Amino acid sequence: MIEVLVSLTVVAFGLLGLAGLQARSMSFQKDSFDRKAAAEVAAQMAERVRANYDGFTGGNYNLTMLPADPTPNAIPVCADPQNCTAAEVAARDWAMWQIDLRRRLPVSGAYLVAPANSTQMRLIMAWQEGKGDDNQAADPICSVAPVNINDPQYRCFSWILHP
Repeated sequence: MIEVLVSLTVVAFGLLGLAGLQARSMSFQKDSFDRKAAAEVAAQMAERVRANYDGFTGGNYNLTMLPADPTPNAIPVCADPQNCTAAEVAARDWAMWQIDLRRRLPVSGAYLVAPANSTQMRLIMAWQEGKGDDNQAADPICSVAPVNINDPQYRCFSWILHP
């Protein structure tokens, strides 16, 4: 009888360990999904900028969206629908991209700097990862102004894009 009780206790601890392992793997799966979504929207922004190269060289893609900023309700329209300017296309690109970013990563922000006459741009994205560890420090990439998110719940990535 005692042997059965001991074996049941060992099996119970084993199953408890497996449940913890399953919960941890689900957390890693969510993190992987968020990273994939961030990489996809970063590639989308690079493609938008490539399509509006005049706007890129003119410095129209220096934009910031913090996690607390509202998602745009309306996409800006061009003054002349037959002939949009590079700045108007950049504004439309940014608004449509913000909507897609917030759809994929709800509590997120982005900082895009593309200096005039440059060959590259820098995109920093931040999104809420979930419950942060109390002992975990804030992500140093998130400390870049104007993003400046000093919260361990946020994950940040930085890309250098060449349109």
